[in-house]
Amino acid sequence: MRAKKPTPHQHLYRKIQHYLIHYFSVLACCLSLTPQALNAGSLENTTEKPTGIYSSSVSHGDALANEHALGALIRVKWNELEPSPGEFNWALIQDQIDNMDNFSEGKSWSLAIIAGKESPEWLYDEADFFINNSMLGEVAIPKFWDQQVQLRLQDLALALAAVYGDDPRMSLVYLPQMTSNGVEGHFNGVPISTLEAAGFTPDNWITAVTTAASSFALALPNKAIAVEVHTLVGESYIAETILQQLWDDPALEHRVGAAMWWLSGKESYQSELLAVLREYPGDLYAQIIGRSDQPDRFLDGDYATVFAQAKELGVRYIEPWERELTYHTHDLLLADFNQWSLNTFTLDLNADKLVDDVSSHDAKNGNERRRSRQHTWRQRH
Repeated sequence: MRAKKPTPHQHLYRKIQHYLIHYFSVLACCLSLTPQALNAGSLENTTEKPTGIYSSSVSHGDALANEHALGALIRVKWNELEPSPGEFNWALIQDQIDNMDNFSEGKSWSLAIIAGKESPEWLYDEADFFINNSMLGEVAIPKFWDQQVQLRLQDLALALAAVYGDDPRMSLVYLPQMTSNGVEGHFNGVPISTLEAAGFTPDNWITAVTTAASSFALALPNKAIAVEVHTLVGESYIAETILQQLWDDPALEHRVGAAMWWLSGKESYQSELLAVLREYPGDLYAQIIGRSDQPDRFLDGDYATVFAQAKELGVRYIEPWERELTYHTHDLLLADFNQWSLNTFTLDLNADKLVDDVSSHDAKNGNERRRSRQHTWRQRH
């Protein structure tokens, strides 16, 4: 059972108390980040954004023994990571790093802190939430546009930065989102009427996502950030506007990219959003929509179409399901994508970083496509 909502007087007291704690913690964290901030102008050129194949989960770590796994996605639930306000169980992350290192040495990791229905219990006492029925069952989700939610997400970002902000192995951080599964930018079949009754509007959702993404990007000034996007309430322009505003914010230095956890090779699924992502000039990160033994999830039942689509879209990083790496189901596809991604997205096109003339040609074409997309995006917006 969830705790009862506090009385108005209790709520006001807690809010004032939290604001005081919050602002002092922000001041302390900002002071600790000052040396990095002084070099902010050069960070866009020094941020090492990940490329290639990462396992979509760590589990026991055996997927990392596959040489084509360049890293892995570490997943933690916010309610387990921060069981009490300001008290963190970082062992949940470190234990997964240790599992990786049992099968490999020094590989990179990305991070997804799962929010939404996995938000801490105490957040429900501080912020507004709503109950909905979706394909995941009946869940309670804090409102992303609630100011207290935004403040707590900012605190979370600053705490993460204090512990792992200088860890070179942490290569990418997904934005925690107040959605059904806590990372993806949609509600898994929740009726639009339920969302609207809770106060959802396209404008307040856009503001909530961009504000939270900015909090994470500014707290982690030398890390890549990914915002997972979906068609939301039947509209693709919501995701497009989010990406546009984040791309146009000079303070973020183009470190905030788009993620699609629905890479399938199909053009029929979220086709309008696919068109947006084709023109988007920023970084694209992806997770494959299913396992290779689920042929109905892929174009013509062919797992290889996923990688063809990724190259066509300009995706720099893919997370296949752990199974593919553990059982070596498609090592040739994974190796090929690793090489393509390295060649296409490397910042240095010197000959010693490219394997042959064909690779060099592919990399130069990739850079030309990105410049063309930047021009098209500016013209469109």
